[in-house]
Amino acid sequence: MADRLNEILKNTMNAIETGKEEIFYISEMTRTEILRLSQELSQLRLDLGQTIIDVDKQYREERRARQKLMEVNRDYKGHSEEEMIKAYENAKNCQVKLQLLQAKEVQLRTRRDEIERSLKQMGQTIERAENLMAQVNMAISLLQGGISELSIPLTAEQKQEIGVRIIKAQEEERRRVAREIHDGPAQTLANIVLRLEITDKLLDIDADRARAEIKDLKRLVRSNLQDIRRIIFDLRPLDLEDLGLVAAMEKYLENFEAKCDVHVELRIEGEAVRLPSALELALFRLIEECLNNVAKHSRSVRARLEIRFGPEWINIRIIDYGQGFDVTEIFDKPGEHFGLIGIKERVDLFSGRFSLRSSPGKGTTVEFGFRSEGGAFL
Repeated sequence: MADRLNEILKNTMNAIETGKEEIFYISEMTRTEILRLSQELSQLRLDLGQTIIDVDKQYREERRARQKLMEVNRDYKGHSEEEMIKAYENAKNCQVKLQLLQAKEVQLRTRRDEIERSLKQMGQTIERAENLMAQVNMAISLLQGGISELSIPLTAEQKQEIGVRIIKAQEEERRRVAREIHDGPAQTLANIVLRLEITDKLLDIDADRARAEIKDLKRLVRSNLQDIRRIIFDLRPLDLEDLGLVAAMEKYLENFEAKCDVHVELRIEGEAVRLPSALELALFRLIEECLNNVAKHSRSVRARLEIRFGPEWINIRIIDYGQGFDVTEIFDKPGEHFGLIGIKERVDLFSGRFSLRSSPGKGTTVEFGFRSEGGAFL
């Protein structure tokens, strides 16, 4: 039975990996086509602008030619037959040229609208591909280890329930990261590529303007690099690995306060010690989730984070001074409080202690702690 199950899992993994490669291929091909169409659209807009100018110019010429023909017809006795034929042919040629330019303008506008619609549809395709890729990655992660690696003895039903919650949490996190990359660095890089194309053409036309454009592009690149570093820090805080929980939280709070406009007072009690990497990361994510809840729901402009180190335990307390809520609603309406329930479950996975105190108008206090055995943290 076990061999059969392993074979099924292996075949499932192979099928998922193949599907993942296909999704990636479709996504990259779509991105390439988006870039090509964006470049075409940029050139098309330049051509359309010039064509509109040409149409206006030709319209004036055609009107002058018609006016000249009318004058010749009124005073046909004062003009030779050759002059009359020439005026007629000139008016006809101007009219034909105007019609051709107007048709060209219509074609350019139609093509522009088609490309804009295509780019919108392709953007939606990319978004769906990214969401699907996130789900595939989570399925692979779960199959490769996931729940089976949990050290706490659980029943099959409990494992399934926790697995569903893990998948939901991972999916939401990957969607968030994909959204940040798509809306931030990816959009900026696409803009930089297009502007570089324009700057390349400007070099031969207006060197001063090209230099100004390059200077602005340097600023965009630096800003984009900061966004990428921020996303990397959110994925895996480097300070957490190098310096530990306290240093990582100090760095995180700087960004959090600037982004969320919530001042967080950090208090450290006891001698800060390094913890096992898995526990440090779990603590970091738990604190991060709690502070995000403060920013989203509490309507408080200040909060306090307390980290207390003991000889055989560590305790975390997050206090806000916001609107508070009825704690019983968490259990009466669990679907509306998935964040807090997820925090409690993650604490339970490490055999920790969790408490939540709140009431309407009196703020909220979330507290969790972990004990150790023989002086070594779990």
